[in-house]
Amino acid sequence: MELAWIDDFLALCQTRNFTRAAQTRNTTQSAYSRRIQRLEDWLGAPLFYRESRPVNLTPAGEEFMARAVRLREDIFDARRAVLSTSSHFKKTLRIYTTNTLASNFIAPWLIDRKMENYSLIVASIAGCLEAVKRSHADMAIVPHFGIRADLGNVQIEEIGQDRLSLVASTALKRAVTLNKNRLHGPVMAYTPGTTYGAKIAEMLGRHRIALQESPVCESASAEALLAQVEAGLGAAWIPEILLSGKKAKRCDMPKFFDIPYDVLLVKAAT
Repeated sequence: MELAWIDDFLALCQTRNFTRAAQTRNTTQSAYSRRIQRLEDWLGAPLFYRESRPVNLTPAGEEFMARAVRLREDIFDARRAVLSTSSHFKKTLRIYTTNTLASNFIAPWLIDRKMENYSLIVASIAGCLEAVKRSHADMAIVPHFGIRADLGNVQIEEIGQDRLSLVASTALKRAVTLNKNRLHGPVMAYTPGTTYGAKIAEMLGRHRIALQESPVCESASAEALLAQVEAGLGAAWIPEILLSGKKAKRCDMPKFFDIPYDVLLVKAAT
């Protein structure tokens, strides 16, 4: 298994077209097809129905898609964890957090706590929690939706609250609207397997709302989607802590489109 194979697979999941997927991966279609074939050979099952237009996932492909994003995150989390073992400090406080919270939330919190000589490691939510449970982190600061007991045997302190809101910029030429349980217009999505993506899909499913069109962009990064929003390329659910000073404004949608969550400080149980 190679990381490039996972990226190849996710590109085809997004485009559902071998030619466009090959272009996004900066290779020829024939070379790209061979790489997908090598992944299928390694897994032992075909992942795509190649005769369909657009290309559709087989049941094996659906199963692998649910794991591919997590696999990719775990690989990068492992790399970050290894790199973080090197430190300029003889002894340092190791804080794990997500990219979004590292960008906008952590600095004021650290100033308020008067913390010094700390290592800040950015990882996925699952990677942050795993680091605490394995005693690789002194603490983790993570967004959390739902029941705190699901986090397991850890110490928890709520240190903030935020929400995901569907936002767009005034540069967006075609507004996103809700009509008869259909969301019309250019909407951007989080990649399958991400926590944000799962919570948005859960909310839309609960209210029986579907996208009228395929997403115009897909990313695992809220910061990347926000950049596309500000450029006027579409609307996306973005954490409100990222919106200060930005051009993006909440779309005219029902209140249930906002998805609240807590920001938790997590430490190993004593």
